[in-house]
Amino acid sequence: MSSVQRRSFLKTTASVAAVSALPAARLDAQEAAPAATVVVVHGKDIPKMLAAGIAKLGGWEAFIKPGNKVVLKPNVAWNSQPEQGGNTHPDLIKACVLAAEAQGAAAINIPENTCHPEKATFKASGVEEALKGTKARLYRPAKEDYQKVEIPRGKIVKSADVPKDVLACDCLINMPVAKSHSATTLTLSMKNWMGSVSNETRRSWHRDGLHQCIADFSTFIKPKLIIIDATRIMLTKGPQGPGDMAVPNELILSTDPVAADAYAATLFKKEPFDIGYIKIAQEMGVGCGDLKRIKIERVEV
Repeated sequence: MSSVQRRSFLKTTASVAAVSALPAARLDAQEAAPAATVVVVHGKDIPKMLAAGIAKLGGWEAFIKPGNKVVLKPNVAWNSQPEQGGNTHPDLIKACVLAAEAQGAAAINIPENTCHPEKATFKASGVEEALKGTKARLYRPAKEDYQKVEIPRGKIVKSADVPKDVLACDCLINMPVAKSHSATTLTLSMKNWMGSVSNETRRSWHRDGLHQCIADFSTFIKPKLIIIDATRIMLTKGPQGPGDMAVPNELILSTDPVAADAYAATLFKKEPFDIGYIKIAQEMGVGCGDLKRIKIERVEV
């Protein structure tokens, strides 16, 4: 063996020995690195809860830059009062809008394809009043506001009509309310996109296999941030209600929609993979729905 080969052999042997000598706990920690992080904020002051949760994720500057076009996707689909839990809480939507303004957003659009007539819905939900004096535009998209896009990874959904503002924005934030749903058991962040797409698109999802269609669309739509409103949750008779209610007083934040939905499912005493679209979305690589692999960070406000 040459001196060069000998030195190489000794160096390699030393490296292997060093790795072998690493404490087992350290190796286990490396193997158990979380696949996703979910921040759960508990409290009663929604603006303070939102601020605390965002701080844990690196602050608003991690999501919104000066001059950005921002789109929020809350659930404002139903002609019901805030306390009934059919829609995202108006205080949460307002707090997010004010934060976007403070970050210097150039535009803040909130397109919502309502299930009830939009005039009554926007008023009853409290969102219309909450947004007065802000630069946010809350509107129901007209036919010309949509653009057909291809869904390359979709197994059933090959295309969808999506609001142009959603496609053109720099920062997309999904802000659903957590509640029961007659067709999918629960409606959480991934299901919330049905309030964004056109009526024709969502009718086809109901017809062709709702859970797979939701997962298919989730391979395409990429929100920068998910904020689930679980301040109060509708346990029965969703999505419209009124139904039986619980009051977890929580906001759930993540950059992984599957992880956010997985945690939210537990508030209804469900296992994440009891919900078809959570299981399918993980299988399609959208995110992680396995609670054992998700880091839950809890914050009290």
